[in-house]
Amino acid sequence: MLFNEWSLVVFTILVQTAIGMLLVSEVARIISPSSVSKSFSWQLPTISLVTGASLLFSMGHLGTPMHSVYTILNAGSSWLSREILATGGFFVSVVALTVIRMKAPDAKATGVSVAASILGLVTVFVMSRVYMLQTVPVWDSISTMLGFYGTMLILGSIAGGVLFGIQANKSNELEKGDHIRIAGAFIVAAILGLGLKFIGIPLDMISLDATNNLGVSGIDILTSGGTFLFVACVALTFLGTAVFAWGVYKIIASNEMSAMTNVSLCAFGLVLAGEIVGRLMFYGTYLRIGL
Repeated sequence: MLFNEWSLVVFTILVQTAIGMLLVSEVARIISPSSVSKSFSWQLPTISLVTGASLLFSMGHLGTPMHSVYTILNAGSSWLSREILATGGFFVSVVALTVIRMKAPDAKATGVSVAASILGLVTVFVMSRVYMLQTVPVWDSISTMLGFYGTMLILGSIAGGVLFGIQANKSNELEKGDHIRIAGAFIVAAILGLGLKFIGIPLDMISLDATNNLGVSGIDILTSGGTFLFVACVALTFLGTAVFAWGVYKIIASNEMSAMTNVSLCAFGLVLAGEIVGRLMFYGTYLRIGL
């Protein structure tokens, strides 16, 4: 059971991070008037690898991984089957975009880029719907969807910021104005993701108040040993995002892009720790009502 939970934690966090990286990096390409091929050449290969790894981890919660192909046959009625199809479609589109950009680094590939971005957003939506079950009121809330999209934007933007910081210092292909636009896109995405997280907190509290047929509520589970973890999750996510936003803002203001990698790595470590704790708590508050 423990491995089952960990496989789900790793799978959901990895695929949401990959989708966020794609969205933010593609927006950064659009808003930058000059070529960013060298400064973003690592983004797509990394996104492909992370998505591929997430698919491997997704096999961990299946009773017979070799039979996973049969689960897609229920796509018409099962959100889990749709999740597998959506994630697989996203992976294929990202790999296709990666191959195109490797052959022609400055290629816009607008159609493939838009398709991959839409598939990514759909994947997070479908992933959220997998857990929004009427029999599990703790999960059956819009806060589940807000939390997943929040993770996508926060971890995706900060992970993208790490790679951008490393490559921007090596390539020297961007002007100061381009640095500001691109770094600003990472900051805005991270803050937007944090906003989604905080909007979901009061909704989480409402969902946790639901009780099962034994009279046990999600709040009972939380207060029995998870209050500290909940506070730690919120604090780590907020602190990591704040460090990233403030640090990158100061960096672009002083035009010292060399420090962006260190700031982004520190922020990523804080937020990743918070997300892992939060996702473990999410699965730990499973509370079924009825049959």
